[in-house]
Amino acid sequence: MTDPATTDTAMTDPARPTPSPVPPARQPADRDLLRDVDPGDRWLVVVAHPDDESFGCGSLIAHAAVRGAHVTVACATRGEAGEPSEPVDGGDLGAVREAELRRAAARLGAARVELLDYRDSGFDGDLAPGALCAAPVHAVAAVLHRLARDLRPHVAVVLDGSDGHRDHRHVRVAAREAVRRLGAGGPRLYEHCLPASLMRRWLEETSGRRGDDAYHALDAAGLGRPDAEVTDVLDVADVLDRREAAMAEHRSQGSPFDGLGDELRRAFLTTDHLARVHLPVVTWREPAEAVPAAAYWDLGQARWRPWPDAAGHAASAGAFA
Repeated sequence: MTDPATTDTAMTDPARPTPSPVPPARQPADRDLLRDVDPGDRWLVVVAHPDDESFGCGSLIAHAAVRGAHVTVACATRGEAGEPSEPVDGGDLGAVREAELRRAAARLGAARVELLDYRDSGFDGDLAPGALCAAPVHAVAAVLHRLARDLRPHVAVVLDGSDGHRDHRHVRVAAREAVRRLGAGGPRLYEHCLPASLMRRWLEETSGRRGDDAYHALDAAGLGRPDAEVTDVLDVADVLDRREAAMAEHRSQGSPFDGLGDELRRAFLTTDHLARVHLPVVTWREPAEAVPAAAYWDLGQARWRPWPDAAGHAASAGAFA
């Protein structure tokens, strides 16, 4: 027989409301991960050089971070081949730009920065030993895959390479391959775009001041992402102050937005354009054998292969082994 003194009144007193069930946590598939960011969401942003995270997709990083996302910036190089706006103290441009990257990422609210230790390939010309574009795409993808497997991001972002820089294009292809290997449980992949319509306006406004640079030498018809391929347009005006502060940290480099009219400058900095990438689902398993310190996984041969220049690439290949 039940003792009335110990009976749960919540169950027996009709005047006392029954507590509502706690709703389950929202799963990423239930929402728009770009606009409806939840605290604790994990983002992985992959770039080629220091300043790409600020000049390229800084507003997007800040947009996610201020809403509570844990954002990791993975930067493939230290930007050694950049063109400094003034002489660098000590002559180590890579060290200067790495420090700028870390300060800028903090301004944007990124929680973590990872350097992959490749060398900047430069816009064109011969490739130095250890250059990013000298590394096979599958090798770069293997490094990114291991990092993503550790982070388990909900969202992955990479620049789309439509500005024509070969390092940007190389990282884009490697990021696609890394996400593809993660299979159905991988993140949603977005490419951060430079719409062709905006790039045409940029070329027109800057041709008188910087018409002799590498970008103005490219075929204008191939510069930028076709506007029709953009799937998401995001208003990021609320984090413009963070973007400006981050860009200001890259003192060694000239800003691509310097000298633009106010309207075009705001068009670049307060609106982000992205393309959602849908990749075929595959089942990927890391090979069972131990990973050599200076090797990459050759998909075609299904085995580990040594780098052509083992000494120059050991750190890159084994960074996340």
